[in-house]
Amino acid sequence: MNAPPICVQGAGVAALCCLRLLEGQAQPIETRAEAKRGRLPSILVSPSTQKLLADIFRVPHLFDGMPRIRQRVVAWCSREPVALPHDAVVVSEDALLQLLNSHLQVPPTHTAAPLDWTIFTARSAPALLSASHCDFGARSAQIHPVDLALHAEPETCWIESCPQGWLFLLTTGPASGSLLSVGDSAASLLATSSLIAAKVQHLHPLAGEFPAHPRTLAQLCAPGWLACGSAAMAFDPLCGEGAGNVAREAILACAAVRAIQEGESVEAVLFEYDARLKLGFLRHLENCRDFYVGDFQTEFWREALRGIEQGLAWTRDQLVTRQSPKFRLVGFALDRIAT
Repeated sequence: MNAPPICVQGAGVAALCCLRLLEGQAQPIETRAEAKRGRLPSILVSPSTQKLLADIFRVPHLFDGMPRIRQRVVAWCSREPVALPHDAVVVSEDALLQLLNSHLQVPPTHTAAPLDWTIFTARSAPALLSASHCDFGARSAQIHPVDLALHAEPETCWIESCPQGWLFLLTTGPASGSLLSVGDSAASLLATSSLIAAKVQHLHPLAGEFPAHPRTLAQLCAPGWLACGSAAMAFDPLCGEGAGNVAREAILACAAVRAIQEGESVEAVLFEYDARLKLGFLRHLENCRDFYVGDFQTEFWREALRGIEQGLAWTRDQLVTRQSPKFRLVGFALDRIAT
């Protein structure tokens, strides 16, 4: 007998990962509840995330032939720039979604049958609009296309802290780039930049804006539903890689649903799911704190650090009742740890 249907709500990377992971396991349903935001014009996909997505979609050379970033140059806290080797793919969010969509083996179907579980992957899902959210800060990121200066190094990204925020620039073509600014406006930050301003020949009009502070649902799951991807939590782009984060959460969400369908305790699995996501959020906040403790004593950096500290306190408090793990993730499945 087939397992009861599972509903996957959303249309982003997390939703597509869930659909691929659930193929052959249950009857997935996609309701296409689109997130109310524009798509990012360019994102970096690290080698670890490339491998993870290739494993999920079972396509070993998923990212072959895509433009790459080979070098990262960092100027942080007024220190001299440091050039580091890098290896990441540059792709627009639309192109990434099209790529992943093309490797779904079974098109999602719709049914009137009673649902067993719903996996929410978009914060705009109607069932989550009234849910309690915890925001640790209020800063946003703006994205501008730019023309690069003639001397800008190819296949390179740059990151720089400034008194009123920080900048991230990556090459997207022979003479083009994408500039992300957090804090003050891009033009104002470039005026105080000693590294990235020299790489930008022309700043084009704003292409998009999105929240850039850590945030999470207060409740990540309950009997009958789980949240993952942007529905569950969002990370500071300074330390978080969106595609990798949501892919890992999708793996855990699908593994949790399968474990419950195979007879594991709903309470135990959901407790494990909640704790694992919050432990990941805690590690992210701890990494972020190191970057926001710097030598700039301006309101932007003080406010950002306050938000990180509040997030750390909240998350640690949530994990006070954390017990020893009862499951381990083996591949794409949760296995109970023998006692």
